Amino acid sequence: MTHGRTAKTRVNPRRRKRTFPLTRLSENPTKSLEVRVARLEARVEAMQEEIGRASGATPAWFREAMDAAAKKHPGPQKKIDDTELLLNRDNLVVWLEEHWPKIVKPLLAARHPRQVAAVLRPIATAREIRAEWQKRIVGHPAKLLDFMRSEKFRIKPPKKTAVDALCSPDVEERRRAANRLPTRQIANAMAGVPKLKWRTSLDRCSKHPASYRVGHNTAAHYRAMSGISEER
Repeated sequence: MTHGRTAKTRVNPRRRKRTFPLTRLSENPTKSLEVRVARLEARVEAMQEEIGRASGATPAWFREAMDAAAKKHPGPQKKIDDTELLLNRDNLVVWLEEHWPKIVKPLLAARHPRQVAAVLRPIATAREIRAEWQKRIVGHPAKLLDFMRSEKFRIKPPKKTAVDALCSPDVEERRRAANRLPTRQIANAMAGVPKLKWRTSLDRCSKHPASYRVGHNTAAHYRAMSGISEER
């Protein structure tokens, strides 16, 4: 100990200062800093939500609610509802059955999507005014060809199916039988394309057969093919 110094004055003043917090937040600087950071983050998040609402972005609470709903209902969602799907199918049925006798042979003989398209385009409306339901079949000839080559497609219905489809007095029996005719199989398969795979479209539409009677031209075609008299 040097002359004139006590034990207290001998302590290095810089070392003594290090024992105190660098800021005057509180006696526990770490805890106080965490609180301030948390408050700052909360303010930033609130500002981001305000900006999102002002710019039309989806609010965070809405995104969270949608995520929660998705977790409650896992699995693929319907890409097209039944009302739209069946309306597409019904329009396709009417259109195909109007033209079926003149397109059936070249359509079934097609071996390439270009050949399928060549059969369908002449009976379709102009591209600029073509309805969405018609685009589903004319615009996707490869998918139609894939369906017609599958085991799901029945090219020639049995005579009983044709008789029931054209002549049955029972409405439900007539609808179910008509649903197995090639025109309606194609319409069922293509009604949901490209939003749905043709297999999915076929399965969903087949559960709700079209209620229309078989079109006059197609009915005449199957009467001649199956030897069904007009009296029946």
